[in-house]
Amino acid sequence: MLLLERKDLAAIVVFSLVASILSLVSPLAVEALVNVVSWGIYLQPLIILAMVLLVSLSFQAILSVLQALVVEVIQRRQFVRIVGDLAHRFPQVARSQLVGIYPRELANRLFDIMTIQKATAVLLMDGISIVLITLIGLCLLGFYHPFLLGFDVILITLMTLVTWGLGWGGVRTSIQESATKYRAVHWLQDILDTPSAFQINGGRALAISRSSLLAADYVRARKNHFRVFIRQIAFAAGVNAFALTALLGLGGWLVIHGELTLGQLVASELVVAMVLAAFTKAGKSIEKFYDLMAGMDKVGHLLDLQTNQEHPNPKLYSEPVEMEWTRLVAHYGTQQMTLDPCRIPAGSMLAIVTHQYSSLVMKVLTGSLIPDSGKVSIQGVELERQAVGYQQGRLMGYAAPAEIFAGTILDNIALQREGIDENRCREVLEQVGLWKQIANLPQGLLTNLQTGGFPLTKRQCHQLMIAQAVAAGPRLLLIEDLVDHLSPADQEELMGFLKSQKATCTIILTTGSASIANRCDDQIHLEA
Repeated sequence: MLLLERKDLAAIVVFSLVASILSLVSPLAVEALVNVVSWGIYLQPLIILAMVLLVSLSFQAILSVLQALVVEVIQRRQFVRIVGDLAHRFPQVARSQLVGIYPRELANRLFDIMTIQKATAVLLMDGISIVLITLIGLCLLGFYHPFLLGFDVILITLMTLVTWGLGWGGVRTSIQESATKYRAVHWLQDILDTPSAFQINGGRALAISRSSLLAADYVRARKNHFRVFIRQIAFAAGVNAFALTALLGLGGWLVIHGELTLGQLVASELVVAMVLAAFTKAGKSIEKFYDLMAGMDKVGHLLDLQTNQEHPNPKLYSEPVEMEWTRLVAHYGTQQMTLDPCRIPAGSMLAIVTHQYSSLVMKVLTGSLIPDSGKVSIQGVELERQAVGYQQGRLMGYAAPAEIFAGTILDNIALQREGIDENRCREVLEQVGLWKQIANLPQGLLTNLQTGGFPLTKRQCHQLMIAQAVAAGPRLLLIEDLVDHLSPADQEELMGFLKSQKATCTIILTTGSASIANRCDDQIHLEA
């Protein structure tokens, strides 16, 4: 992601480089002042030094502000890019990638973007400055005396040991810590999502005990990570004490032997103090680096999700389509089914009678699940080549049980698809027998629904899903069990509507009701 910000990153590096050079003005000014004082006090040089220092530090402050502004822009772009990428990726994710995964838990990983943003800001603001200040400051010492150049080599070696040698395992333990945190969050979500188990059926003890175990796992993982972090901090503090003491002793010896001026000694001590202060401050940057790696691990899983093949120019059909499949064998979790070969003529209505395989059948027929063996085709073209997802519901419409997202009723029907306006939404709601109830709501089509459909009843949610599926005028309509859950009167009205649609689409529905199946043109039975 940061490669996309090359120009801004280059600007940050330039700002940091100039600011790092200007940070040396203070020790150099002190060196000059000590030399001036040692020869006698003169007011004019003092004023000149003070003015040079003021201008330099003011310019350094301006560069720091500019650097902060650029980093802020990068953070905003990071968020927009990741959210935009996932918004394009999630509707196209191959459903095989989500087998055995709770999809909402994946979306929760988006919160790691905040971690990535903050860590990126710290590393760009402080990390680059620390590196440049260290390199430039130690180079200055090398110009004072060859012995100080050797001191630089030793100091850089120790700093490298702190950063890389003692940091071994830091990224791994940070990722483990993050994983335990998400397991705890997932468990708390389960507690809220299953009130019958934990509020009514007495599962409170389990909720508390498992939460305690997960909290203990987090503490254990945090301890393992902190062990790596604290040894870096402790060794860095030791390096700080050793370096300042060693420089004072070495510099004093050089001054005594006339190989270093008093001003150079003071300047050297200030430079090393500044470098070590920056290095000690790097402890925060190291921690943010670990957070960044853990966040990138979580978000990286989302960006690595395999998507369905793109079909920019899908074939459009103006009449009902024929669906056909060979002998299908498929499994999902512990479920396994075998569906005999079948051909559904265009413009007909087929009922697949089953009491337990409805969801599995529809996953295969919609292309959400690739069967273990067998092929599904529409108009003689294999399903995966039909670009169902790129036709905005005009080829295939699918009514699934209660897949309602947070938004208005209008949003849940129209989905911002071309040609579906309020009039079309009202029309399909009338056709599925739901318009009267919607019209009686204070905000009508603009009524906001929660995830799952509240305040609508379960029956009304089923009707809404059918309205969503038929709104675009699909040439193939798949309905999963929804008709079974309607009242007899609503079933009668809906079946009459579906029969009237056979002139424009082919209909396949799953049902456990013999009476509903008998009203279709054909039926097949899928039993255990």
